[in-house]
Amino acid sequence: MMRVVFLWLLLAAWCGVLPAADPAVQANRISPQAPSRWPYESQVGHFLVHSDYDVTPRANLLNQLANLRAELSQQLQIRIHDEPVHLILFAQHANYRGYLRLHFPKIPDRQALFVKRRGPGMVFAYENRSMEVDLRHETTHALLNASLPYVPLWLDEGLAEYFEVVATERATGSPHHRLVQMAALVGRVPDVQKLEDIGGVGEMGPAQYRDAWAWVHFLLHESEQSRGVLIRFLRELQAHSPPGSLARRLAAEMPDYRQRFARHFR
Repeated sequence: MMRVVFLWLLLAAWCGVLPAADPAVQANRISPQAPSRWPYESQVGHFLVHSDYDVTPRANLLNQLANLRAELSQQLQIRIHDEPVHLILFAQHANYRGYLRLHFPKIPDRQALFVKRRGPGMVFAYENRSMEVDLRHETTHALLNASLPYVPLWLDEGLAEYFEVVATERATGSPHHRLVQMAALVGRVPDVQKLEDIGGVGEMGPAQYRDAWAWVHFLLHESEQSRGVLIRFLRELQAHSPPGSLARRLAAEMPDYRQRFARHFR
């Protein structure tokens, strides 16, 4: 049955029934009166959901994503814009990968992806064990990139790693937490400047994602002072006022920030 659905999706795309080269631009035209472009479509908050299967069992996850917008605004103290985000979901990896190869042939094969071109952001994912984490991660990217003119790569990934965990577990429930604690016990403090120097996502490995998460966690939880450093940095970004290096800002406003980082995780 799923093979038939997949073949139908490919045929429909070639015939112009599904979104063509830029799905976000096409999907943005959907209205309640328009003929359906996907087997299943719905809207949850600012997320427009397009899927090749019934996502009703994922209602709790979709509601979490809708709430994420308010959580980002509250914790980061920036305005999250009302721009819609398209969630394009597949029941199977083969369908997901086939669609991406058709429309975005150069994109690597990952479990979930955030893509933003001319129109609203698009998040692609397929059913798997980590789908909930993947979608919270990628929709964090989508919401931040809809609201800020740009986000430094390491900070974008660090925030996505932080918010990919359910709200009740963000303080201590991340899989990164114990590893960072163990490193702090032996005096290891990751270098913010090295994170800032990363030029592309291909340079981000497990250690870089962990270190980016750790600095976001420190900034949000160590003290009101550390949280204020991050909030002011993001607000200046949103105001199109280049905030400069966060490493230099930390050194100026919290000269002992490395010692405080180690104490925070110990």
